[in-house]
Amino acid sequence: MESDRNDDGDGGPIRTTWDPDDPDSLTGTVVNAVAEARGVDGMELSELLNDVLDPDALARVLASGTGTVTVTFTLDGQSVTVDSDGTVIVEPREE
Repeated sequence: MESDRNDDGDGGPIRTTWDPDDPDSLTGTVVNAVAEARGVDGMELSELLNDVLDPDALARVLASGTGTVTVTFTLDGQSVTVDSDGTVIVEPREE
């Protein structure tokens, strides 16, 4: 996963991608991006992705549309937006 933080000192969003042709890559990409946004290891998140939603169902929803499908949810206090085109954006936690 290669991510890009819109980092001008404001702790901007994490932007990364997952491979829509490999639905199994979605879970790891989301967890790693949230962990990066929090500044912790993925194993240190207080919530598991499975606690928030079914990752397989998320992959099926993203693959179900004819255009771009977008799903937004919260994981470990971070707003996560995933697009069927492979984009993942994690917004910083509201303090």
